[in-house]
Formats: sequence, structure tokens, C-alpha cells
Amino acid sequence: MANADAMGLWTLRFSSVLAPVPVVELLEINRFWGYGLLGPAIAATWATGLWQRRRQLARVGPAAPSGPQARHGFWDAGEAHEADGHAERRDRAMTNLVASIKDESVDADVRVQLIQDLVDLGGEAMALRLAPVTVASEVDVEVRLEAAEHMSRFNLGDAVQALEAIATDPAVGDKYRLDAASALADSAARPAAIALMQLVTDDGVSEYVRHSAANALRRVNRPAAAMALRHLANAPLVTARLRIICAEQLADDNLEDARDALWRLVKGVESVMDHHLGIDAAEAMHGIDPEAGVEAYSVLAVDSCFHWSGRIEAAYRLGRLGVGDGFDLLSDFACAEGVEDVYGLAALDRLFQLEIESGTLDAEE
Repeated sequence: MANADAMGLWTLRFSSVLAPVPVVELLEINRFWGYGLLGPAIAATWATGLWQRRRQLARVGPAAPSGPQARHGFWDAGEAHEADGHAERRDRAMTNLVASIKDESVDADVRVQLIQDLVDLGGEAMALRLAPVTVASEVDVEVRLEAAEHMSRFNLGDAVQALEAIATDPAVGDKYRLDAASALADSAARPAAIALMQLVTDDGVSEYVRHSAANALRRVNRPAAAMALRHLANAPLVTARLRIICAEQLADDNLEDARDALWRLVKGVESVMDHHLGIDAAEAMHGIDPEAGVEAYSVLAVDSCFHWSGRIEAAYRLGRLGVGDGFDLLSDFACAEGVEDVYGLAALDRLFQLEIESGTLDAEE
């Protein structure tokens, strides 16, 4: 109504301004003076009407919002929502979601993704409700592990217990035990070291997991990691290749133990069965201790139980290292009695290579 009154007043004033137009035409007075006053009069009338309209709007004021404010998220717990029973609905929804996470009929990957999304949305309130999931043995271990890792952000004590239970459970798969122990290392060093050492010493665990556990120990407890690597480097059930790798890593902390582990391979039955392993062990020995490496090559080159191909290769490696015995051994192998022609020719070929590399023999010769 106020707006209508203002508009009516403005129209009335504008009409009164235009009223002199017929009078000017009728009396035929000077049009310059008659019509020249219309412009300022119209401008003054427009300004007056605009000012009155703004004053009317200021009196009325903006309309106050009615009803409760819109909720921005499901997990909001404002006072107005509490009065409307929002807390009960929120609690019931969380309970149902936890039940869905524990439901074995739902795919494990879907439940893992559900945990990630719910914790991102619900925060601490949702994460703390995952405690029953982490200790439920009937729940898939990957779901338990995911729940424990997220719960560690808000409740470290319960999360550590859950991760430790997974890492030390023999019924759990090797990979998940390693993941749990690695996650435990970020929050509790002592339980993590115990769990990782159990994995290293468990012969029923795959050697890949055992080696990974030993490496994970290096950022938790360096002396314990050295013990783990020494155990793997001397373990007969571990493949020789991995034993060589563990010995090389062990040399960073204990050079003597690393040499002992490699000597066991150089002089062991593994080298007799596969001469490549003996050469690789001697090469690793030379990498951590050059003098011991030269000795290892010499032992292999003169070992009658070692394969002829391995003996020739060991002598060739000696020659490349600048040891004169390498040339002499290859020369002896090339003309030795009872040696098959194929190995004699191989020794002679290696001898020529050494002569060329050392510069004592031209390639053309």
C-alpha cells in the first residue's frame, strides 16, 4: 500500500508539471521561456519521488526469515535439530551404517570405500563407532584394517590394540599382517617391532613379506632390523638370491656378519648346484669388502667341486680386478688335461679378452 501511495503521489506531481503545456500553446507566449522550465521541473519531481520511495522502503524493512535454518549436512548437531530429534536419527543412522560395514554379504571393497567416506563425513563421531568392527573376527581382515587405520586418527589406544591383534594373528594373511604392522610402526614403535620380528622369523610366511618386514624394522629399530637381516641372510629356507640381498643390506650395520653370510653361500652347496649364485655372492662380497671379494673369487676359481664355467668366470673376474693369478689360472684351464674342449676354448677366449682389456694384446692380433 505504501508503494502504491508513493507511485500515486509521483504521478500526480508529474501531471502538475505537464499542466502548463496547453496554457503555453493557448496563449502563444514565448515557447523558449515556457517549455524551458519543464526540464528542471521534471527532474525535481523525479528526485522527490525517488526520495519518498526509499523512505517508504526503509520504514518497512527486510522481512525476517521464518522457520528453522536449513541444515548444511546430515551430521550437523545444532540445538534446533536436537529439539527435533535429530540426535536420535543421527545415532540410528550411524548404527545402521556400522551394521552395513560388518555385513559379509556386501563386497569388501565396497565396505572399505564406505568406511573412508563415512569417516570423512562423520569425523570423530563416526570413527569411534568403528571400534566393534576392528575386533570382530567374522569381518574381513581388510575391512578391519581399514577401520583401525581410520580410528587411529581419533582413538590411538584402541587402534593400536586392533592393529596389534591383526599383525600377530597367524590366521590372518601375510600381506595384511605386514600392512597392520607397518601402520602400527607410525604410532607405537615397540608393538610394531615385535610384530615385524615375528613375521621375519616365521618360516610359514612368504620370503617377500619377511624381507619387507625386515626393511620396515629399519625405521622402527635399527639394531632389531640388523638382527632380522642377519637371520634372513643365513636362513636355509630363503632363496640364495634373497640371502645375498639381505647380506648386502646387513653390511650397512654389521660388516662382519654380512661377510660371514656371504662366505656361507660361496662355500656352500648352493654354489655347487648353481655356479651363478657363487659368482654373484663373490661379487656382493667384493662390493662390501674388496679384499674379501678377491679372496672369494680365488676360492671359487681353484675349487675342484665348482663348475668349470664358474671357475673360468671367477678367474676372469680376478684378471679384471688386476690380480695376476687370473691370467695364470685361465692359461692353465685352457691347456689342462681332462678338461672338455668346450671349457678349454671358453678359458682361452676369456684369456684373450683379458689380454685385450689390459692392453697387452691388440684386438687385431
